[in-house]
Amino acid sequence: MSVMQRSIHSRILNTGILLLALAIVGRSAAGHSDNPSHPPGQGDIVIGQSADLSGQFAPISQQFLTGANVYFAQLNAQGGIRGRKLRLLSADDKGDPELAVRNTVQFLQNAGAVALFGYTGAQTSMAVQPIVNQRKVLFFAPITGNRAVYSTANRHIFTIRASYVNEYEYLFSRLPRIGLKRLAIFDDGTGPQQIAFIKTLIVNAKAQLVASESGIGQDIDKIADKLLQARPDVILIMSVTQKLNVALIKSLHAKAYLGYLYCNSLICSPLLTNNLEDTANGLIISQIVPFPWRAATPIVHEYQHAMLKAGIKKFSYLGLEGFIAAKVLAEGMRRAGPNMTREKLIAAMEGINQTNYKLAGFRINYSATNHHGSTYVDTTTIDKHGTIVH
Repeated sequence: MSVMQRSIHSRILNTGILLLALAIVGRSAAGHSDNPSHPPGQGDIVIGQSADLSGQFAPISQQFLTGANVYFAQLNAQGGIRGRKLRLLSADDKGDPELAVRNTVQFLQNAGAVALFGYTGAQTSMAVQPIVNQRKVLFFAPITGNRAVYSTANRHIFTIRASYVNEYEYLFSRLPRIGLKRLAIFDDGTGPQQIAFIKTLIVNAKAQLVASESGIGQDIDKIADKLLQARPDVILIMSVTQKLNVALIKSLHAKAYLGYLYCNSLICSPLLTNNLEDTANGLIISQIVPFPWRAATPIVHEYQHAMLKAGIKKFSYLGLEGFIAAKVLAEGMRRAGPNMTREKLIAAMEGINQTNYKLAGFRINYSATNHHGSTYVDTTTIDKHGTIVH
C-alpha cells in the first residue's frame, strides 16, 4: 500500500469512526446528565481509561498505567478524596479507535465515570471527542503530543505533557550549538505533516537534510546502507513502528554507524527497559518529565518512594508521567468540592497553576484559556556502555 493509499484508507476509516461516535452520541443524548450515575459526593470516584494494553503501543500504556495506579493506590490507602476512593477502570482498545469509542460509552453510560484519563495515541483520543463534547466530561492526560490533540481548542481536553512541536523545537535549538548540521529522517509513512514541519525546522536551523527513508515494506539493512551513504550527523527516527526502529538501530550499529540517533519521548522511551539500551549508544531522546532514576527533585523522590513501597523497583519516564498525571487529576478532584460534577471538575482544573499548586520539579499551568499544562522538555542519551545518562 502506497503512502497515498494509506492516507485515503485512513481518511475513510476516520470518517467511519466519527459517524459511529456521532450515532452513539445521538442515541444517548436524551439520557444525558452532567452528573455521573451515582449522586454527587457518594460512592467511589470512577475514572475511565481506554488504552492500548496488548497492541504495538502496549509498552507505553502499561508503563504509564503502572505509575498512575501506584499513585491512586497510595491515595486510597490514605482515605481517598473526602473518604471516597478513586477507581480507575482500564479497558484494552488495542489501538483501535472504534474500540476506544465503545469503551468510552461504557465508562460514561454504564460506569458513571466523572473523567476520562490516559488514552493512548492521537487516533483514539480524537475518535472519542464527539462523545466527550456531548457529555461535557474531562478528557485528561492523553498519552500523545500530536498536533491533532494540541491544536484543538476544546474545553474538555487537558494535557499533562509537552507537545511533539515542543520536543522538536527544543532539539533544534540545541543542534546548531554542537555543530550537528547533516540530518536524515527515518519514518514509516504515517506522518507527512510532521515531516513537513521537521523540514521547516531544518531550514530554519540552517542545517541540511541529506536523506529521507521510509521503512514500510523495505529491507531494513538496505535502508541502513542508504542512510550511512548520506553521512548524516543525526538520524531522526520518526517511525512509530517499534519493530522497525529496533531493527534499524541494531543494523546501524552493526554497520559501525558513529553518528547520533534521535527519537521523541514516545518513540524510544518505552524501549529503555529492554535490551535495546545495550546497542543504542549515541541515542538522544527528548523527554517531557524529569529524569526518573535520580531523586534530584521532590516529585521524583515522591515517585520513587511510592514505587518502592509498592514493591516496584523498575522506574521509567512514562511511569513518572503517569504518576504526575494521577496526582494532578486528584488535585483537581479535591478542588471540585464535596459535590463534584463533571462541570465542577473542569472548572477546578482550570484553576491549577504554579502560583497555587507546587509540584516541585515539574510546573503545571492551566487556565480558562490554556489547557496544556506543561512545556517541559529535556534530553537523555545512551552512552557507549548502554547506560541511560541525563
